[in-house]
Amino acid sequence: MMTNPDIVLVNAGGTRKQVYQDLSKVFSAIDTPFWAALTAGYLRGKGFDVNILDANALNLDPDETVKALADIRPKFIAIVCYSQQANVSAPIMVAVGDLCRRIKEELPETPLLLTGWHPSALPERTMREEACDMLVQGEGFQTLSDLLSGVPVSDIRGLWWKKDSRIFHGPPAENIKDLSAELPDVAWDLLPMDNYRAFSWMCLRDFSERTKFASIFTSLGCPFRCSFCAIHATYGEHRIRYWSPEWVLRQLDILVNQYGVRHINIHDELFVFNPKHYLPIAEGIMDRGYDLNINAFARVDVLDRVDIRHLETLKKAGFHWLKLGIETGSSRIRANVNKDNYGIDAVRNAVNRAHSVGMDFCANFMFGLPGDDYGSMQDTLNLALDLMPAFPSFFCAMAIPGSDLYTEALEKNLPLPDTWLGYASQGYDFLPLPTEHLTAAQVVEFRDYAFDTYFKNPGYLTTIENKFGREARKHIKEMTAIRLKRKILGD
Repeated sequence: MMTNPDIVLVNAGGTRKQVYQDLSKVFSAIDTPFWAALTAGYLRGKGFDVNILDANALNLDPDETVKALADIRPKFIAIVCYSQQANVSAPIMVAVGDLCRRIKEELPETPLLLTGWHPSALPERTMREEACDMLVQGEGFQTLSDLLSGVPVSDIRGLWWKKDSRIFHGPPAENIKDLSAELPDVAWDLLPMDNYRAFSWMCLRDFSERTKFASIFTSLGCPFRCSFCAIHATYGEHRIRYWSPEWVLRQLDILVNQYGVRHINIHDELFVFNPKHYLPIAEGIMDRGYDLNINAFARVDVLDRVDIRHLETLKKAGFHWLKLGIETGSSRIRANVNKDNYGIDAVRNAVNRAHSVGMDFCANFMFGLPGDDYGSMQDTLNLALDLMPAFPSFFCAMAIPGSDLYTEALEKNLPLPDTWLGYASQGYDFLPLPTEHLTAAQVVEFRDYAFDTYFKNPGYLTTIENKFGREARKHIKEMTAIRLKRKILGD
């Protein structure tokens, strides 16, 4: 790693145990910090010297991270605040805040920036609460380039800064218009590629190669407005921008041929959405003869009507897993979160169509959405049991900073977590939203009951063994033997 670079991009560590409790030992993933690598590639292309310090992957505590930074002696330090759990970056802010304090104690003269989803969602609060000198709101590419180029801070779009204990900011920065042309490079070579670990459910067929893993975006943004989602906090808009299929295939060539990657997680909010985008990628993978195990996001109303031949092509290319936001078994509750353009029949048809070509699901279900009561939450659990996805994810509704639910929670003075770890759905301090009918404790208790009911179901375990083998069944049973402790439930 070079010394005295223009900037070091830091992926903070230290919260894995707090976020996932004992599940962190084996069952959670160690995700690739794609946004840091993308930013590094952009800045490197502008002629700057860039390093990445992935403290999370290297399992560095704050003291070790600060020592590494002191040895590197960068001109700027930027902590990149993106999480591997969808768009919920709040839990990592505890580690980020601790690291900020340590850096300013030991390296007070080095300018320290924060960038990412959470700082973009709450820029003023983040500037007040954290020991940072500056903050980047938005995508940050041009903002960081201008800063490193010596442009006066008052002239830099997207930048927040402090002066004499006062907070200032410039106008918002424009988003990247042409992703392939303006963001051509991902600095995979600056990452410790042997240190990443795939989600355990992606490897139910074979656990031996979990570390041959990487995550990637092939598009940015989403045109929809689900009230529980905060993805637009960074982008400030509701639309999708795509990298070209050629760009995506070039990144896959690097990952497969240089780093031996087999498991690919595509972070796009909507990968299976535009066939002009995903079909050339799938066909290019098949042309190359790559043996990949890929997970990607899809929508119910897209799978409900997609050409079945497209699903067959995706499956042949290695798209063995889809993530599907089913959310709830109640059409009434779905309408409450702006996701009411399809019904339960469409959900069943979408799942059946994907299952018919051999695809499996890591389907998302959510408890405690606005209007939920015990009856509607039981409907959601019943739907999960009926659909029998290979690995459902059971969440509770949260007021994620940047989401409409967060704004509503503030307006209604609903109780919110007093620590950012309260947004970690598998953490001890977790505090989701209450509903009109249920307390937050009742929502958490039902979520944990649903998890046990599903994953300990003999019919489910038999299905897993028949499909993936005895080792997969053993893995699931070992996972369910770990009981999450909950402060809200008096543990």
